[in-house]
Amino acid sequence: MKNIYFLAALLLFAQCDFSNRIDTTAAVKEMKARQVKRVLPQDIVNQVNDWGQQMQAKPQDTSLRSQYAVRYLQGNAQTLRTQISDPKVKAVLEALDYSLSMNQEVPASIQKNAAGDSLYYIYPAQKNEIVLIGFSKVQVIQKMDRALIK
Repeated sequence: MKNIYFLAALLLFAQCDFSNRIDTTAAVKEMKARQVKRVLPQDIVNQVNDWGQQMQAKPQDTSLRSQYAVRYLQGNAQTLRTQISDPKVKAVLEALDYSLSMNQEVPASIQKNAAGDSLYYIYPAQKNEIVLIGFSKVQVIQKMDRALIK
């Protein structure tokens, strides 16, 4: 009886093929790379703020515009309101126009459109001129630095 158990164990052991072992460290790295990441709304806003500040520092740099796939508009508030169809952004432009007409200092800001699928980095450029940079949330997530995503 002992010989039968020994023979069965030997047959089972012979069936195991150890030549096709996988490298577990490489498998763990690949699993982490394919892991679904969570992007928080604040992460997206922070990224838009960083990119907007870079573009504000280099307003003539068109390579940044194409790199981040943004919509870049510059002009007075009335002109921009005709080019934008979103009512929420139009209201923001109207408020900025009023603030600039009252000679108030207007800092750069980030505004979300009514649908919530885009963010706009808005800042005054020159006297009565506003720059509006539109970022699509999908594009921001795709182009974000992977190390920043949790």
